[in-house]
Amino acid sequence: MYLFVYGSLLSHNSHNYLLKGCKFIGKAILEGFGLYKVSWYPAIVPKENSKVLGEVYQIDPSTLKKIDEFEDEGELYKRKEIEVVLEKGDILKAWTYVYLFDVDEDNYVPFENQPWRG
Repeated sequence: MYLFVYGSLLSHNSHNYLLKGCKFIGKAILEGFGLYKVSWYPAIVPKENSKVLGEVYQIDPSTLKKIDEFEDEGELYKRKEIEVVLEKGDILKAWTYVYLFDVDEDNYVPFENQPWRG
């Protein structure tokens, strides 16, 4: 299975160690979602005409469980299966985490300011 990450789990960010041993598939774009800063961390929510830059990893069920716990799945985020477009144009189904609360448009992160740094 695959996981699309867009925040602290990215290869250059602080919590990527949670994906140690997982195969990096590549950079990818998720369309139809917007990236927002909520507190010190990022979140995505559905947003027309918007897209999110992230990375895809191949993961196993035990890693997915670990990431569910890290993301407070069901409390803060909802794990959802989505389609992403890889750099070479391939479309891939992957899991990602969608924020469960309202976001402030003032904290929207435009695509040209991505990927998330933090």
